[in-house]
Amino acid sequence: MKKFVMGLVLLTTVCGAHAAASFSVQCTYSHTLPDDPIVYPGKPGEAMVHDFFGNPGSNANATYESLAANKVTTCNASADVSSYWAPQLKRASGIIVPSYQKTYYKNDQAVVPVTAPPPGLQMLAGDHMGTAPNSHVSFLCSGYGYKSTMPTSCPPSTPGGTSQLNISVRFPDCWDGHSLKPNLGTSRTERMNNLMKAANGKLNVGYRNSDGTCPAAYPVKIPELQLNLAYDLGSDQDLSTAQLSLDPVFQNGEWVPQWGSMYTAHGDFFNVWHVSTMKYLVDMCLNKPETGGSCGSGIPTYYSAASADVQVDSDGTTHPVDATVVSVPGNAVLIKFPMPTNLNDYPYAKSYLQTYGGNSTDGEAVMLDLYAATTTWDDGPNLPSTAACSTSERIGGIYLDNVKQVRINEISGYIAAQKSAGAAQIALCIRNNTGRTVTFSSREGMWTPGLYLK
Repeated sequence: MKKFVMGLVLLTTVCGAHAAASFSVQCTYSHTLPDDPIVYPGKPGEAMVHDFFGNPGSNANATYESLAANKVTTCNASADVSSYWAPQLKRASGIIVPSYQKTYYKNDQAVVPVTAPPPGLQMLAGDHMGTAPNSHVSFLCSGYGYKSTMPTSCPPSTPGGTSQLNISVRFPDCWDGHSLKPNLGTSRTERMNNLMKAANGKLNVGYRNSDGTCPAAYPVKIPELQLNLAYDLGSDQDLSTAQLSLDPVFQNGEWVPQWGSMYTAHGDFFNVWHVSTMKYLVDMCLNKPETGGSCGSGIPTYYSAASADVQVDSDGTTHPVDATVVSVPGNAVLIKFPMPTNLNDYPYAKSYLQTYGGNSTDGEAVMLDLYAATTTWDDGPNLPSTAACSTSERIGGIYLDNVKQVRINEISGYIAAQKSAGAAQIALCIRNNTGRTVTFSSREGMWTPGLYLK
């Protein structure tokens, strides 16, 4: 399968000599519990109080299997049923419930390929016992800049406006290649001693070297997560008494909550992304920084890359294509895809054909027609004839001008019908009645056509 850079949103950020690539997911607040399925698995009530985001089924007893089975999320990407959590925040006036967290997945220093984080990977970041600034944690008053020191107040960014505090936690981006969870030991003392390693990325994950490569002990480069927590302060900008939750102490037969410095800020992540979606995002977004291939928040729930594509000339001659598919008046372009599997697992609203192309003749915007096609062909020994392309079952169109860019065109009705029919393969053809030549990237090119369900 050729790799495809999704360009719903094309953002180019420069980091040294390399363009950065990223995607992001935003998750509203879900719930609060004195639980931690990484540090105190199976021990409800024994952890510091945490605010959870993403999968609402996350608690002390959460496992990869339980979270993966609970395909519900507070995130804006239905394929992300992961769990994110951070210590509770309070000040003298009371508890501050976070509004949301937004996590950026980045390939910031693209000197080696990024690998998709394995299903069930558990990561910690930040200093659970910190008393001073940490280079991996920063604080922001909305409208101002990030700093490593905690502010004592957050003035509103506009006169008469409200105040907001953001805490940003940068996770390690190199994995040891074998440990899905950090080995923290069994006793509370062991856990506390081993948690000190999280501040510097020395558990099952580590921070990259200054040149972007991974340390020998953590050879697998994975996306860098930057978790950003947002706290709405309203009209009260005072943070001089702000504290974060610490592990409780056992007194008189019960666990008593404790509070400490804002420099204990940290984040936890339990990876439960839809595996094929994460692979798509890593392969087609993060590993193509030279194209500016950032996905932004454009994240498919299901994606299937083209498995075959051919051109049928107006005289009936059929031939495979190279890196470019050429649609000229009178010919037909056929594309075939595997139908994504388990389509009832995750919710999605619409289905699209995703292509990369443009009008090669002039600057006019044109509309190409999409028709259903048979699937009993390939682009090897079993080339299709003109008859493979329907002339009656129009399923949509591709609207485009002369700018070469990603095009996403809805074909929801056709995909729904094929799903109901139990189709394992999907095929369609592009017919050009515009009088102009349009070129697309083929599956052999950089921008592979795909079925994109979201």
